[in-house]
Amino acid sequence: MIHVFVPYQVKPEAVDTVKEIVGRFISEIRKNEPGTLFYKSYQQVDDPTCFTHVMAFENEQAESLHKKSTYCREFTHVLYPLCEKMPVPISQNEIQ
Repeated sequence: MIHVFVPYQVKPEAVDTVKEIVGRFISEIRKNEPGTLFYKSYQQVDDPTCFTHVMAFENEQAESLHKKSTYCREFTHVLYPLCEKMPVPISQNEIQ
């Protein structure tokens, strides 16, 4: 299983727009990616301009499908210009 965390920060005036596009993005993931086992977005309580996406993929093929999807490209195309700090994916190993 592949686990990825993606923190980023948006411009203050973009928070509502980002929340809207994140919701649509996650809806597309749920509809189209059976190999994406978990995908959530979190907004930082003490700084609402900071977000983190947390995801788990069944395997490399599922992660590749996600990255290459049209809706992923559309999401990042809208998100990136709204960012103060760009998203940086961080792969994680689960400790049990």
